[in-house]
Order: sequence, then structure tokens, then C-alpha cells
Amino acid sequence: MANVTQLKHLEHLEDEMLNYGVEGCHAAVNFLRELAKMLGKQADATGFMQTKWDGAPAVICGKEPNSGMFFVGTKSVFNKTEPKMCFTEEAVDKWYDGDLAKKLKYSYKYFKKLGINGVIQGDLLFTDDTRKTETIEGEKVYSFRPNTISYAIPTDHEIGVEVGKAKIGVVFHTHYTGDELPTMQARAGAPIHTYQKIPEVAVISNDTPIQEVTLSGSELRSFEQKIQSIFQLCGKCGEFLDKIVEKTGTTGDKKFHVASYLKMFFNSMIREGQSVSNVRNTLDKLIEFYHLKMKKELAKIKTEKNLTAKRQLVYESEKYLDENEEKFKSMIQLYKEIQDIKKFIIDKLDKLETFRTYVETEKGYKVTTPEGYVLHQDGNMIKLVNRLEFAYNNFTIQKQWR
Repeated sequence: MANVTQLKHLEHLEDEMLNYGVEGCHAAVNFLRELAKMLGKQADATGFMQTKWDGAPAVICGKEPNSGMFFVGTKSVFNKTEPKMCFTEEAVDKWYDGDLAKKLKYSYKYFKKLGINGVIQGDLLFTDDTRKTETIEGEKVYSFRPNTISYAIPTDHEIGVEVGKAKIGVVFHTHYTGDELPTMQARAGAPIHTYQKIPEVAVISNDTPIQEVTLSGSELRSFEQKIQSIFQLCGKCGEFLDKIVEKTGTTGDKKFHVASYLKMFFNSMIREGQSVSNVRNTLDKLIEFYHLKMKKELAKIKTEKNLTAKRQLVYESEKYLDENEEKFKSMIQLYKEIQDIKKFIIDKLDKLETFRTYVETEKGYKVTTPEGYVLHQDGNMIKLVNRLEFAYNNFTIQKQWR
């Protein structure tokens, strides 16, 4: 749960215990306690929430620290060798091609008019050739699909009018601090209120108005009780979680240990549209998942000596599963409880969103939820995503942008 240097990947709340053991588990609890303060409107709450937009591509832009010249690029602007910064539209063609180059040229042409100081990061939402005007559920809207999710806003809405006039739409969510681009630190938010307002650019705010969420006294007490239950499970699983982290790896002997397949297993459940419900059944599915993975890994081995050694590692891992069955069940229960409390929060936040969100299917638009939210506290970030909804769509629906 360290501060983010460059914003390249955020973790799911429930995965932190698999990444960092008991430390990650306690970090998740601390985030949840901060959320309880925020939802309870407590004065000492220091966190804040941003809506996570499913935009693409990610664009880094602003003034290069040394020259003060405006540039655009992707996350590769942070490359320590040969950073791919574009100071002109012509320079875009040196580093990028295809649809990405076209979008970056749009970004350079219009974002340089915003008066951006410093370096910021955002996600593109649309250009005037990808924005559509259509009628969805009897309502005339502007719609766009930058990635997996389709967004729609009524044409007569204040933001819709802005979207209809724009050449490009973007949500800026991060600013950077530091004197040299390769070592800059990511910080939440971008000062969009200081930028020039021009009709060619629709700059969409990603602040989540969490202060508008109202919990009853019983809901807040239930929320706090669930956090306490998770904290107690962290204590029960702590030593085991740390051992799991120690045994996790992608090379050498660790590649054959079940610990290395836990996150992969939970992701596979999401791909199949399954949630963790019955702990015993989930453990059985994990065992089956591990066996199938090992069957494929062992089939790749050519020499009998190496095959014998790796079979022994698999046997020892199977024995580890058997000897620690109750600990694995407690770990799965903890994972489930974090998922459940996260869903409670997301369901409350989803009701605050202005834009309609859909996924495109063969039968037309299907209503879905926003991608999710990012909770910030003291420079740390964690994402809250309804993985069964968004991540399932992300795994299974053809992407609009490549």
C-alpha cells in the first residue's frame, strides 16, 4: 500500500491480502474504516473518492518540466530511456500509429489550448467521429464507447450540451509532482477548474459526491460491524496470509505452488460470472483449478529427471492444501467478506452517477454499472470495482478501441 509513483495499475481491495499478507489485510481494513468515517460524515475523515471511467487510451500531457514545452503521449512518456513525448502533431507519427496516433493528435491540438500547468493524466472518452446521437430507452442522448462500457448523456442535459459541441472528451484524474518526468509522483485529481474552458474540449469531472450518500443509523452500525468482522478474520488468517505471500511466484519452484494461482483462480471465477458464495465449494474449485494448471505445466517438461522433481513439488503443494484446509477456508471467507462489503459501498455510489452506462450486446444495449471508484487516503489509492459486473464484461465483450 505504498504511494504510487506512476499511475499504471491499481489493485482491488480484496486482493491486497494476497499481495502483502496481513499488512495488506490491515491496509484494506484501514481503507474501510476511512470509508465508514466518510459515509458517517465524520469531521476527521481525510479520504476522498473519484469515479473510475472506462476511458481509452490513457493520455499523459502538460508542460515538460525542463523546457516548459507542451507535450502529449501515453504512459511511455515515463520511459527512462527514449521517453515517447510528442511536442508537435508531426512528432506523434514518430512514436505512434493508427487510431492511437489520430487520438493523440487530437489531444495535442486541443489540450494545449487548456492552459495546463504541470503534468496530468487522463482517459479519452470520445472524439467527434466516435460520439453518436441516438435514442436509448426513448431518450435522445449523446453516446460514446471508449472501451468496454458505453456512456450516454441526454442531449438537453447541461453536460450533454457540452458533449455535443466538443471535438474531444476527456476525464483528467491525476496530476504529477517532481522535477524530472521519469521520477514524478502520481497524485490524485487534476485542477480542471483552473483550465481554460473551450467548446472543443469536454473535460468531465470524476469527483464522486460521496457526501450525498445517506446511511441510516442501522446501516452504518452494520457496516462498522462488518469491518470489525473482517479485522478479526485478518488476525485469524494473518500468519497464513504471510506464508502464502512468501510462497507466491512465477518462476522456479514457486511456479508449482498453489499460492501462485490464487489471484488467477479468483479471476477465472469472474470470467465465468461466478462469485464466492459457498466456501467449501470454492475451495473444491480452487483445488480443481490448481490440478488443471499443474497438468499443463508438467506436460511441458521434457526430461524425466526434471519431471520427477516438479511432480514432487506438486505433491508437496497438494499436501500443503490438505494440511491447511481450514486456513484456506478462512482465507476464502475473508476474501468473500471483503467482496460483500465492497459491493454494499458500490451499490450506494452507483446511484449518484449522472451518465447512463451500458454494454453493447447482440440484442442492443444492456444497462450496466460504472467501472468503479478509487478511494484516496494519504497518497494511497485502492480501486472499488464490481468485478462480477464490470470485470466480467471486460473479459468477455469485444473492445471498441485497440
